[in-house]
Amino acid sequence: MTLPLNRELRKIVTPEYITGDNSRIFAGRYAHSFYSKRVLLATDERLLDMDWMNGITDSLSEGGAEYELFTGISENPRDYDVIKGAEVYRAEECTGIVAVGGGSIMDCSKGIGIISANGGKISDYIGVDRVKNPMPPLICIPTTGGSSADVSQYAVITCPEKREKNLIISKSLVPDVSLLDPVPLATQPDEITVYSAIDALSHAIEAYVSNGSSYISDILALEAVRILGEVLPYDPAQRENTDFRFKTLIASLCAGISFSNAGLGLIHSLSHAFGGMYDMPHGLSSAIVMPFVVRYNFSSAPGRYRKIAEAIMPENKGIPDEKIPDALIEKVLSMYGEYQKYPDIKSFGASYGDIPDLVKRAVVDPCIATNPRLPPSEDIKKLIIKIFDSV
Repeated sequence: MTLPLNRELRKIVTPEYITGDNSRIFAGRYAHSFYSKRVLLATDERLLDMDWMNGITDSLSEGGAEYELFTGISENPRDYDVIKGAEVYRAEECTGIVAVGGGSIMDCSKGIGIISANGGKISDYIGVDRVKNPMPPLICIPTTGGSSADVSQYAVITCPEKREKNLIISKSLVPDVSLLDPVPLATQPDEITVYSAIDALSHAIEAYVSNGSSYISDILALEAVRILGEVLPYDPAQRENTDFRFKTLIASLCAGISFSNAGLGLIHSLSHAFGGMYDMPHGLSSAIVMPFVVRYNFSSAPGRYRKIAEAIMPENKGIPDEKIPDALIEKVLSMYGEYQKYPDIKSFGASYGDIPDLVKRAVVDPCIATNPRLPPSEDIKKLIIKIFDSV
C-alpha cells in the first residue's frame, strides 16, 4: 500500500550525536569544547560502581573539567529533585551538565538546566515553548535504550503533591550532544531492558500515526519499528551482547528524533495520567495502555497502522485491514517475552473512583494534540474503564 507523499512544511530538530563502542569517553572533549570547567555530573548512585563509569570521569579530568556529583534523583524525577540539583549547580558554580543514566536522570538534568538558566519553579515551564533562556550545555550518555530523552525536546517532571506528571516541551531542551555507547547498557536490569525497548516502540508507533508527522519522521519511526521487531523478544543470554545493545540504542535514537519532531499521542497522554496518579514506571504504564489506544486509533489511520504492521511482521504482509489491530497487538505482546505478564494497574492502587480525575489529566496533556483522532472526554473515560476492566 502506497501512502500519499507528505510534503508539508516541517522543521526537524536534532542534537549532535556520536554512536559506537566507547563513545562515552568523548564527554571530556565536549565539556572542553563548551568551555565547561566545572560540570554537574548527574547520575544514579548505582552506576558509580560500574567499571565503564571510569571512562567518563577520566575523560572529564583529561579534558580539564572538574565535576560535582548529583545522585539525588527519583525514578520518576520530582520537582524537588530538580530544585536540589539546581541548588548544587549554582553553589558549585557549574557551567555545564553531564547526564549519565536513563530517562529519569536525563529529564531531571533538563529541569536543572531550565532552573539554572531561568530561575523560578519548574512548574513555571509546564507546557509548550515556555523556556525563554537557553540551558547550560548538556551532554547525555544514556544507559537505557528507549527513553530517547537524550535526543528529544521533551522532559517529564513529577509533582508528587498533586500526583501529576507534567510535560515540558521546548527546543531549548534538546541536549547539545548525545553519546550513544552500547557498553553501559550491558549493566541495566533485564526488566528495564524490556520496558525501555517497548517504550521506544510506543514512541515510534505514535510518531508515525501522528497528525504532525513528516517524510523524515516517518522514515525514522519505521526504521525504529523494524529494528525492535528484529531484536525483541529479549533473551537474557543477550545481556552482554553489544550488537543487541547497539541496535536498541539506534532504535531509541530513530524513535526519539521522530517523536520529538512529529509529536506523540493518546498512549502517552494516558501513560502520563496513570504514571502521575500512581507513580508508575513510564515504560510500564505505556505498555498497559498501548493495546487499547491502537484499537481506538486504527480507524483514523488504517494505512499507517498497516505500514507499522508490515515493518514489524513482514511475514503478514497483505492481511485484511480488519485483522491488523489484533495481529499488531499480538505481535507487540509477544515482544515482551517473559515479561508479558506485567503488573496490572490495580496493583498500584488504582480504583474506578479515580477515573474522572484521570480523564481530566489525559485531556489536557500536550501529547493528545497530535493523536490521529482528537478523543472527547467520554471516549477517554470509556478507554480507561476498559483498561480497568481488563485486569
